[in-house]
Amino acid sequence: MKRADILARLGFSVPEAAKIRVIVDSDAKNEADDQYAIVHFLLSPTMDVRAVTAAHFEGKAGDGGSMERSFREIEKLLELMEIEDVPALKGQRGSEDAELSDGVKFIIDEARKDDPRPLYVAILGAATNLAAALRAAPDIGERITAVWNGGGPYPAGRPEFNVAQDPEAARTLLESSAQVWQIPQDVYAAFEVTLAELAARVRPCGKIGEYLFTQLVEDNLREFDPKFLLRAGENWTLGDNATVAALLMSRFRGNWYTRPAPKINGGLTYEDDPEGKEIRVYTGLDTRMALEDLFAKLALVYGRN
Repeated sequence: MKRADILARLGFSVPEAAKIRVIVDSDAKNEADDQYAIVHFLLSPTMDVRAVTAAHFEGKAGDGGSMERSFREIEKLLELMEIEDVPALKGQRGSEDAELSDGVKFIIDEARKDDPRPLYVAILGAATNLAAALRAAPDIGERITAVWNGGGPYPAGRPEFNVAQDPEAARTLLESSAQVWQIPQDVYAAFEVTLAELAARVRPCGKIGEYLFTQLVEDNLREFDPKFLLRAGENWTLGDNATVAALLMSRFRGNWYTRPAPKINGGLTYEDDPEGKEIRVYTGLDTRMALEDLFAKLALVYGRN
């Protein structure tokens, strides 16, 4: 089924001039929240989703197969959503992969299209795929805005998962000519939900809702660690939905500032760089609006069992 037919179930349309050209780049099988963000992008009519590209998480998995697992997960989500016309594409197999993947080639080709709209790349995991595209085709940087979920809180920073998967890719992004909208860890960590909330609001919404809920509960049971402070046992952080929120929200909230891009040290902390390019750094996002929007769209499109 075409994505447009799925979106027609929402019962409303949006102005053509509001539509954003976006590629979603996701380490979808790393844990359980990327899936919610991918679904949210695909259910948002202002998001002209050109493709969903699979990112690795080899810094965690270390087995050479993490990108493939992300790719298969993206394909599964598209199948459950009944969307047939949004491509899922393989990305780089790891930070050392020298051969350009289909996903990276697509980023380059899409950025070079004769389209007056900028291309947004929503980075939900390691920045490896976009960094590979920027290294192979530096000219595309001026055509791209990266909405980057990554990096520790300011001012000092700290080790953060997405940067740790490929620190050199994060450095490439910050040193490139691409615009960067950074959503640091303390901001995306605010997208907190409970399992009861997901059981009531997500699970009843068709096959995709059932899957989103079930896979998160399974992940929570499998990976719970009392030392990991983000999780208390019956909560989860849908942190990747922060990238959707940044694009859905009004631009007049005063919830971001600009600063020179920092250098990322070996310990993944920040070092001020007065010569760094100007980047946008978010200080907060409207979690209520974003999460309620996701829940409402799931109910409108896939109903409630």
